[in-house]
Formats: sequence, structure tokens, C-alpha cells
Amino acid sequence: MNVIRIDHVSLDVHDRPASIAWYEEVLGLRTNARHDVSEEPVFVGPAGAQLGLFADRSPGLRHVALATDRTAQRRVAARLERLGIPYRPERHRDSDSLYLRDLDGIVLELTVPRSS
Repeated sequence: MNVIRIDHVSLDVHDRPASIAWYEEVLGLRTNARHDVSEEPVFVGPAGAQLGLFADRSPGLRHVALATDRTAQRRVAARLERLGIPYRPERHRDSDSLYLRDLDGIVLELTVPRSS
């Protein structure tokens, strides 16, 4: 697979407004958009190196997103199907993603920006 970079890491947080304030104050990470939809992330930090903060589950790691290109994503999807490994495609506002779990149950997102 052609991994371009770790695109973002998503975290489930207990108090999202407090967490946003903490990341802004302590690490200087800013957000461009805030909302109150708990199952959708609020991203802090610069594009390509963001933390996605969710508020609908117990605190912890939600998933790690790896950016790739469309061809590599298709190859991985075919490999997952061939190996019988379940995955879920999801279309986002600005990207197309596949979600799968590794051997330890950690969720991985393979994301391709729509411009690719």
C-alpha cells in the first residue's frame, strides 16, 4: 500500500469543548469549525496532521487514519475481500475512506482525498 502519511488520529473525549480548549491552550492547535454533533469530529491542528475529537463514546483512541491514493485503496479493498477481512467504505465531505480492524481490534481508516 502506498501510505502517503498519517492523516489524522481520532480520539473520543469526555468533554469536547474542554478538550478543544486544552489543545488550543497547551499545544497551540487551532480548529476552523466547531459544532455540537457528537458523532462527527471536530478537527484540531493543521491539515495532514490533525486530531479528530469525537464526543459520543467513552474516552480513548477511536481510529488512526492513513492517507493513500485511490489505486492503492482499491488494491487493499480487493485484498481484504480476498482474505475475507471485513471492512466498511464511507464517503465523507472531502474524502472516501475504508474502515477495518487490525488483529487487536484497533480501527484503521484508509482515506483518499476526493481531489486524488
